[in-house]
Amino acid sequence: MPIGPKNQRTFHKRLYSGMLETVRLLKRGNDQQQGTVTAYTLFQCRRSIISRTGESIQQDIEVDTRTVWHLPTIELERIGVAFINNLDRIVDNIGRYWQPEANVLIQHKLFSTHSHVHCLRVDPPNTTITKP
Repeated sequence: MPIGPKNQRTFHKRLYSGMLETVRLLKRGNDQQQGTVTAYTLFQCRRSIISRTGESIQQDIEVDTRTVWHLPTIELERIGVAFINNLDRIVDNIGRYWQPEANVLIQHKLFSTHSHVHCLRVDPPNTTITKP
């Protein structure tokens, strides 16, 4: 059976079964609510290889630590997030914070079932997180 829009999600789950993880998306509010950060849980996300360049500045953080997060579109729709901007943060399962790059487009690939978000590793923000 060829891969198509109808079977892409199940194929992706089986292909990357050992690499999928649950992450938290720290979504910043819009307009007057931009000081409010809400934590959402996203399931079956995948991270590409981490690239590190430059000197070490703190433990395992180098000057330029980057990766690409592959977020399922169905998960973003489930939590009601229409877009991701560079003020949002993605927290992986071991507590690393990733900030979407402002100058790189977010791509929708694999029949628009996944959003590919290029991220830079950052320090944790000093904000209060509210649950939806």
